[in-house]
Amino acid sequence: LGHADYRAIYDLACSGDATGMPIDLSSLPPICDNCILGKQTRTHVLKVREGERAMHKLGIVHVDLMEHPDTVSAAGNRYIMDIVDDFSSYSWAIPLTSKADAFPALQAWECAR
Repeated sequence: LGHADYRAIYDLACSGDATGMPIDLSSLPPICDNCILGKQTRTHVLKVREGERAMHKLGIVHVDLMEHPDTVSAAGNRYIMDIVDDFSSYSWAIPLTSKADAFPALQAWECAR
């Protein structure tokens, strides 16, 4: 569950309200790794946009190619190509067996649109 806040124990001892409880106020409290981890927070990613947004569907698309070296699908795919439409934020995920398949798959995706 945790432990009491050392400042609260110090204040309790200094006020004289803690009788029968030996408290050593001369030493620093120990460092608690769990307390340090519990107080950590993530910084937010700023939602600042750079550049102009696309004015129509598929005006600008963003493409990302990712490899999953430890995971291979049943079809033998090791790569995923993510395509995001800048205008609508609609996304496509295209599985690929090799990195060399990325450009032909992108051309096929473009022809299908």
